[in-house]
Amino acid sequence: MCGAWLGEAAGGVRRCLACRGRPLRFDGVIPLGSYENELRRAVLAMKHARGDVLTETIATFFLQRRGDLLVTHRPDLVAPIPMFWRRRLMRGTNNPDILARQIARHLGVPDEPSLLIRRRDTLPQADLPPGRRFENVRGAFRIRAGYDIRGARVVLVDDVLTTGATSSEAAKTLKRAGAQAVVVAVIARTPWISPG
Repeated sequence: MCGAWLGEAAGGVRRCLACRGRPLRFDGVIPLGSYENELRRAVLAMKHARGDVLTETIATFFLQRRGDLLVTHRPDLVAPIPMFWRRRLMRGTNNPDILARQIARHLGVPDEPSLLIRRRDTLPQADLPPGRRFENVRGAFRIRAGYDIRGARVVLVDDVLTTGATSSEAAKTLKRAGAQAVVVAVIARTPWISPG
């Protein structure tokens, strides 16, 4: 796969009017690029079990382009955005798990795929208008019992960031459990979301 198009995909963006007033609970976003063209097609292909190899390849691109930036945040652990168990069974994969595993290995910190639990099966965010996405995920996550993340600097991993609602709610959950900082690492970010 040629990565020449990734440079232009990471250009400057701004937040849309529908989401501008909403507080986002994470401390920054590190995207590979913008959710459009080839990168959008790659992210959509990654969402299926047969896309696991593509996910690993894209994770390699991400680390080549953004790995040094991740290191500057001095993370203590990496955690993927979880999928509800029933949806995970139907899909067969959760590509943020694959991305998080490779990012954690690169950073030399623990990968914690079980840290966050999605406590209910929320509606797919892509099916909702931007304003409803925040209420859709409100209270959707919890920390698994037995984890102590007080003072931890967390890299939260997802495949795509649109309004920021899902990552914000997960970051809020992590911070309530004592996380010091949460930086979101994503493969793609929609053109209207700010870089954080």
